[in-house]
Amino acid sequence: MTSRKKIVLATAAVAVSVLALAGALMAFSGNPNLMESEFRVIVTNSMDGTPQPYDMESIPVNSFVAVHKVRDGDLSGIEVGDVVGFYSATLKGNLYHRVVTMDEENRIIVVKGDNSLAMDVLDYSQINGVVVNVNHPVGEVIVFLKEHALPLALIVVLLFAMSEVLSRYLELRRQSKWNTTQEK
Repeated sequence: MTSRKKIVLATAAVAVSVLALAGALMAFSGNPNLMESEFRVIVTNSMDGTPQPYDMESIPVNSFVAVHKVRDGDLSGIEVGDVVGFYSATLKGNLYHRVVTMDEENRIIVVKGDNSLAMDVLDYSQINGVVVNVNHPVGEVIVFLKEHALPLALIVVLLFAMSEVLSRYLELRRQSKWNTTQEK
């Protein structure tokens, strides 16, 4: 196979993979507009507690989650038991905790991690998303790939190099047999 054919096939494989990934993410998030969703891996155990009596019982550490973005403090559709995201200045990142109570009149929401005793009292405007789906195995794969990206990349490069060397060796061997056959 020529180098040009290999490049075309690799490009096609990447394009198909990207389209398949986009389709899978849309299905996973339940939202056809991926611009309204975020995908995260939960890296703490604050939601990895005793299963709760809600649709989303708990979120184990290293789970992959789909988060629908919340804009301008619009919490319509969010209820007690839902898991929402908010920015923590202390941790310099988003936290995802369960809604314990909501005071619509004063626009106050109280959240708590399932594995935590502390509660956070927040203004509606501080909520930036609601978790709509959880997949723990996918999260574990993502964490594994992230932690082992360099060794995996080196293995792929080495395998590619080995396949090229083997391919050239076999081609030279075929040519050598062809030349030997022609001389007889």
